Amino acid sequence: MPVGRPRRARQPVHTDGDGEQPSKPSYAEQDSDSDFEEPVRAKGKRKKKDDSTQVAKRKKADKARKGQQDVNHGDKSLFETVKAGKASLQAVVDDWIEGYKLDRNAALLELIQFFIQCSGCKGRITPYMYANMEHAEIIRKMTEEFDEESGDYPLIMTGPQWKKFKTSYCEFVQVLVRQCQYSIIYDQYMMDNVISLLTGLTDSQVRAFRHTSTLAAMKLMTALVDVALNLSINLDNTQRQYESERAKQQSKRAGDRLDLLMQKRQELEENQAEIRNMLTYIFKGVFVHRYRDTQPEIRSICMAEIGVWMKKYPNMFLDDSYLKYVGWTLYDK
Repeated sequence: MPVGRPRRARQPVHTDGDGEQPSKPSYAEQDSDSDFEEPVRAKGKRKKKDDSTQVAKRKKADKARKGQQDVNHGDKSLFETVKAGKASLQAVVDDWIEGYKLDRNAALLELIQFFIQCSGCKGRITPYMYANMEHAEIIRKMTEEFDEESGDYPLIMTGPQWKKFKTSYCEFVQVLVRQCQYSIIYDQYMMDNVISLLTGLTDSQVRAFRHTSTLAAMKLMTALVDVALNLSINLDNTQRQYESERAKQQSKRAGDRLDLLMQKRQELEENQAEIRNMLTYIFKGVFVHRYRDTQPEIRSICMAEIGVWMKKYPNMFLDDSYLKYVGWTLYDK
């Protein structure tokens, strides 16, 4: 059964829907009809601001501006920074995370622009576009501004400056997931938007968008497999500690520790379920469509990554529902 595309995680907006597929449930809410939405906060009465409040607000604004400069790495965009290959990608991602904590919309706009630029598109996504358009509309707008006649885009370009780009691009995606795995990855905003954008781009008729986003989506999935493995190890350790504590005599048992271990186990189980949902959604939303793409380089990406997943996480991927795709790819000519 085909899986629908996730919609971006933000306040819902009204669109004309030209050319769009019907809205489908997100990977995070597969059993409900809800879209990705931020909770609407109730607005209280505005209080008169005193001097101390104004000073605190100015300090916060200065901090936000500084954080946004960090996100943009001075005058360089994320794309230019990764392309240059001189900065530590972990430092670049850490700076982006700090900016995300200060202003997640601005940081996410920078990340979305990164994927668009990595595809060779010179179109710019404005804050207004990001705030008022669905990802499908943004992709359609960027497609109109794409110069397909040149035929070149970063992943297939030659020359010294592009030699290491593919490696840096893949590493950036994996470092992003690794550095976000303990908090941001579960905020139902960052990953929802990234998965929504990449899934939409992989359906594009533009080869550059399709190739670049498929590579990112497959590497994103590989990084999520690593997160799933870490969660599995932590869950096993926590379960053993819980059972060991519960086996003690009542007089020697630490009640608080038992409660903490139970809470930790529940949290790990919830996180594990969410990561599995992400993996399943990306697989059905991207891999299932792109492993038989018309372009051989796109098919080869899918073939290579599914082998990695099976080696790393056999408990999930050594199953008929995944193995059958390996069998089908053997007939690829």
